Amino acid sequence: MPASEDKSSCLMCKNKSTCFSKLNTPELELTNEHRVEIKFRKGETIAKQGSFANNIFFIKSGLAKVYIEVDDSEKNLILNILGSGNLIGLPSLYGNNVFNFSASAIEDTVICSIEKSVVRNLVKQNGDFASEIIRTMNECSVQSYHRLVSLTQKQMNGRLADALIYLAETVFQSNSFKMSLTRKDLAELTSMSTMSVVHIIKDFKDNGIIRNEGGKVEITDMGLLKRISKIG
Repeated sequence: MPASEDKSSCLMCKNKSTCFSKLNTPELELTNEHRVEIKFRKGETIAKQGSFANNIFFIKSGLAKVYIEVDDSEKNLILNILGSGNLIGLPSLYGNNVFNFSASAIEDTVICSIEKSVVRNLVKQNGDFASEIIRTMNECSVQSYHRLVSLTQKQMNGRLADALIYLAETVFQSNSFKMSLTRKDLAELTSMSTMSVVHIIKDFKDNGIIRNEGGKVEITDMGLLKRISKIG
């Protein structure tokens, strides 16, 4: 089970998102009074699809996946991979009072769970905070459009190339990173079978596009990977 903690206050936190960096001292104090810090171990569920969405989750450290649980299927569809500094649950801030997705920890992750009503009040009273919330949701929408094109219009090589580029440029912000995702995660991120992912990764390695050793991935030819992505 996840472990609840109460560590450093929001005022002292050095890992604020761009949204919360717009808050003044009284607003940060209010946020701190209505949040709880929770540790999730790798594989534990952070949010469950269909459950009441009473909180917004801020990733203080670690890595999480946001996904749709598909009825009558053993496979999920991963929507997003989120690292520290990101928020989970913004689509439920207004509208539905239930989560339309699930989220779980890909590696040991620390979450600040903040009451949704507090976040909504901050949106009303702080225009800069509201602007950052809108910007964040807009970025998520644009990213979803790109993923929709990738999943519906590209062949498997192009989809996996897109996924690796996304991990390098958006999630880890480095061409060399620890691959915390399993092959099954990559399959659910690219909407293909696990075996297909294994075969394409081998092809990318054989062609000198990536190196994959000791649980670490290095993209050695980003230019070629992007060409594969465009060819699709």
